[in-house]
Amino acid sequence: MRGLLSVLMIAAAAMSAGGQSVKMALDPTSSIRVDGTSNIHAWHAISTQITATIQVASPIGESRVESVTLTLPVTSLKSGKGGLDKNLYKALNAEKNPTITFVMKTYQATPKGDAYEAVITGLLTVNGVEKELKAEATMTQDGKGGLKAVGSAAMKMTDFGVKPVTALMGTIRTGDAITVRFDLAGVAAQAVAELPRE
Repeated sequence: MRGLLSVLMIAAAAMSAGGQSVKMALDPTSSIRVDGTSNIHAWHAISTQITATIQVASPIGESRVESVTLTLPVTSLKSGKGGLDKNLYKALNAEKNPTITFVMKTYQATPKGDAYEAVITGLLTVNGVEKELKAEATMTQDGKGGLKAVGSAAMKMTDFGVKPVTALMGTIRTGDAITVRFDLAGVAAQAVAELPRE
């Protein structure tokens, strides 16, 4: 889901000390938003209940990101409309597959002025179905030792075995294409374990 991953990865790498494994967390103001359409009007649902696990190894003279994982509960997505939320959770099989997960595979970050333009690829799991996803993001420093990533990724619900939501006996039908938008802020990294040295 958006370029938030790149920002956090770069921050964690910069803050890690030699020979340590580092974790970075998300600020609670971070959000992920899903934008969609229907035959009546556009809709959206937002979650702020995002868990991020970012591991960075920093041997002498080198920093590298080992893993990045984002997770959110399906039922944390809220549209402000109870009926839409209920149908969305049903379409996503929330009882059987209660979480949405993104695991980074690769990233590229290019300096652009005071920011970075990032392209991130990873594996997104929705409704128990795993697919590769590409996201684009802009990453900036927040002036407080943290980093912020704002970006988006386009996808189709049917790629994950999700039938577009319907309501009112099928008179309202959502479109298949959606856009996932993210606004993520990374807070200070914390050394969590010493890595063995060769």
